[in-house]
Amino acid sequence: MKTLSYIYLIALLLPALIINEQIVQWVLAVRVGSYSVAGGFQDAFKYFSVFGYLFFTAFRLVPYVGLGMILIVLSKTRFKDYIPSVFVGGLVGVLAMVVWGSWMALLPLYTGAHVSSTTAISFLFIPAYAVLTGAIAALVSAALYTPFRHIFRKGKAERSAGGNAAPPSSSA
Repeated sequence: MKTLSYIYLIALLLPALIINEQIVQWVLAVRVGSYSVAGGFQDAFKYFSVFGYLFFTAFRLVPYVGLGMILIVLSKTRFKDYIPSVFVGGLVGVLAMVVWGSWMALLPLYTGAHVSSTTAISFLFIPAYAVLTGAIAALVSAALYTPFRHIFRKGKAERSAGGNAAPPSSSA
């Protein structure tokens, strides 16, 4: 693999564009607020605007872009085989914080608890925390992969060592 596959970059971009506070609010409305699917959708998207979506998406892209840059750097080093584990771990870490942070920020809307007047500001800080959780999850995933990396590498070396031997000479 000379360059990083575009599949990884597309798989980073899609959650950044799709998994947002409106989607989490929709799930909250259905699961916690006992709305129907259509009613939850109407409730979650009643204040939707393209400008607001683009504004928060600019902040939400930060951890995904950071993970993409790490994957691009890894693709140019001898650690290319870490790309899948770093990708999966990092994406799970980022998505976990984005979903959990949005869930906790919006939960008071459906539980009758006091809604903070600064809830919208949390959507600016959730991506910053997602950078941290994504980095930790990527490191843990890479660390878990490391022993298997050496096992797979050893298996490849043994197979190629047998295949690279010179054929026996038949001129006797």
